[in-house]
Amino acid sequence: MSNFPLTLCDICDKIKMVKCILKDIKILESVFKSSAEVYGNIIYPVSAGAELYSENDVVLPMRDDAGESISEKNQSYCELTVQYWAWKNLQCDICGIFHERRFLDFSGKNAKYPYRIVRQSDEETLRKAELSYEKISALTDSYSIIANRRENLYESVEGFYNRNDRQKFDDIGLLKDIIKEKYPAYFPSAEKYFKGTYSYFCNVFVMDKENFDRYSKWLFDILFEYEKRKPEELFYPREMGKLGERLFGVYMYYIMDNTGISWIEFPRLHFSSVNGTTLKNLSFNQFFYHICPPNTKRRAFMRKLKK
Repeated sequence: MSNFPLTLCDICDKIKMVKCILKDIKILESVFKSSAEVYGNIIYPVSAGAELYSENDVVLPMRDDAGESISEKNQSYCELTVQYWAWKNLQCDICGIFHERRFLDFSGKNAKYPYRIVRQSDEETLRKAELSYEKISALTDSYSIIANRRENLYESVEGFYNRNDRQKFDDIGLLKDIIKEKYPAYFPSAEKYFKGTYSYFCNVFVMDKENFDRYSKWLFDILFEYEKRKPEELFYPREMGKLGERLFGVYMYYIMDNTGISWIEFPRLHFSSVNGTTLKNLSFNQFFYHICPPNTKRRAFMRKLKK
């Protein structure tokens, strides 16, 4: 039998419990032509680029070509086609973007580096990463934005992009021009971010839906304008997804420097195997990770040698 009367602490605990029960959390896992399962009632796989699938490809119950979408742009926008679909079509309290190769790690076991490598996204791995409804609900009581941890490149963000991705066109220059024209309040943050050495990667984050929608509106307005202005023949594969990573950094710097919006960063999990296929990208290679850890000068030096 319950004891009465209830204390103030009892009432507060019950209010927190009700808030947790009522919170609608949806973290969308961008999946391309493969199968996946809902995990923990918070991670929902979404067929990314479903508009481009053939009739024999696996299409999940959630797909980015339902309703208003840019699914047909997936080869350039990557996981951002799922983000656009969620912005335009999904109703929830908390929304996040993961993808089949990278999740966020809420365990606190990787305090030193921006990510750690694990074999695959099985239930035990995700349990150890504390990817649970209760954990994310509690975090989003305190933080409106959960970002992935920044990585020190030991060179400017703009210089790193130009050395690795620029192809006969000043992509970052055009991005900055558009920000200066359409969102001048963000331009100082853009300058600060691109001149700095800490970079956000992967388009992986969790936000309350209000901030998710606000960020998405800003992001796609800039990217669509970029598409209009850059000569079509100069585009390269996955370009808009890579530029989205850089714009996330600009947005975060603006949030940090100009608002009271609460935020926190967590490292990522990189899965070295997806559906039984071992990934060959060096960011999923355990040997390279241990001899040249991210956030170190050694990693930066090896990147330059590789290039």
